[in-house]
Amino acid sequence: MNNSTTRTPLLFLVTFYSVLLLTGPVHATDLVEAFNLALESDPEYRRVAAANRAVLEQRPQAIAQLLPAVQATGNSYYNDQDISSAFIPVGEGGGVKFNSHGYSLNLSQPLFRFDRFVRLLQANSRIRQAEAEYAAAEQDLMVRLSQRYYFVLANQDNLAFAEAEEKSLARQLDQAKQRFDVGLTAITDVQEAQAGYDRAVAQRIAAANGIDNAREALREIIGVYLESQGALSEDMPFVEPEPADLDQWTETALAQNLQITAATEAVNTARQEIKVQNSGHLPTLDAVARYGYDKTGGRFGATKIHSDVVGLELNVPLFSGGFVSSRAREAHARLDESLERLETSRRLAQRQTRESYLGVISGISQIHAFKQALISSETALRATEAGFEVGTRTAVDVIAAERVLSQSRRDYARAKYEYIQNSLLLKQAAGTLSPEDLARLNQWLAY
Repeated sequence: MNNSTTRTPLLFLVTFYSVLLLTGPVHATDLVEAFNLALESDPEYRRVAAANRAVLEQRPQAIAQLLPAVQATGNSYYNDQDISSAFIPVGEGGGVKFNSHGYSLNLSQPLFRFDRFVRLLQANSRIRQAEAEYAAAEQDLMVRLSQRYYFVLANQDNLAFAEAEEKSLARQLDQAKQRFDVGLTAITDVQEAQAGYDRAVAQRIAAANGIDNAREALREIIGVYLESQGALSEDMPFVEPEPADLDQWTETALAQNLQITAATEAVNTARQEIKVQNSGHLPTLDAVARYGYDKTGGRFGATKIHSDVVGLELNVPLFSGGFVSSRAREAHARLDESLERLETSRRLAQRQTRESYLGVISGISQIHAFKQALISSETALRATEAGFEVGTRTAVDVIAAERVLSQSRRDYARAKYEYIQNSLLLKQAAGTLSPEDLARLNQWLAY
């Protein structure tokens, strides 16, 4: 058998399935895997990461401004001179052509450059600010990812509820038609059952579209389509925040919130900028050294010059047209701006902490209440259906009970998702959110 003949189908299959793997949807199994995908793909997080890497270069740049600078220069010229002078005898003037060249090695060591020293301090504070913003971006990614991940699960729940409602109302419609055919009910019951069923079909279509939209929103973060059939486990515990003290959570947030940390470092940078601009009134002092060589020609022959220079250079600013003073006033205004941003961050962190904490507390109560309401709605629907069978209830009553049950299911599911999100938001506001929190949540996902 020809080897090329056997290899061709095999090569085709390998290529075909490789393309499927590269272009087809990725089936992530849990929330942690989705987070790892988001770390590699989310544009917003990657933007902050790139900005952080850029800021890290400010420290070596600031240090370089305090170290010696060495510069080598060279030159080579062709000279064409036409000389005439009253002191040169007649006939001895005219043109002279010659080459000249030289080189020099220059060294400069800053001795007193106050602005450059402050720039080094600024670089350190800017790096701390960038690191806080980078860590905050990771926390924000965890929150955004979990919101969209659970949004997919919530829409899957909505579709399941809509399908169950559609199936139940389809059964009610069949029963209504059968009862009408034997004269046990009026045509209005059939019409009501038909209207309820049509409404359930529309809700099921909307729920299916909601899943597609939710998966698209999740793909925006993780870069691929995540096909997840997970659901929250019924055994998931709903516990109060630890410690169960709102004031303590608020204090933690004011001390550890990453946005506050970044804003605080921005204030430090602004204060240092005032010193930088005021240093424009200060003198500068540099140690300099130079070695040079120049060779040139001329009417009187070639000249060679070797020079060695070592000394100090002092620069004293006297007047700059008010430029330095204006920049200093601008720096003061920038400091005021940074202080207001810091206060905004503090107030925002305090509000988010209190809202999230109270959301967790009230969420637990709502979960228990909605669970009981769901049980009651199921009982009420069974009773209404039984009454419809014996003629004491109408199709309108059954449809209304079915709607109450569907709404109870949605309320119960929504309360659980809101509890999870408030728990994450509380830790984000306190600055303590970490990937381990996602791992713990992941334990309560059933596939």
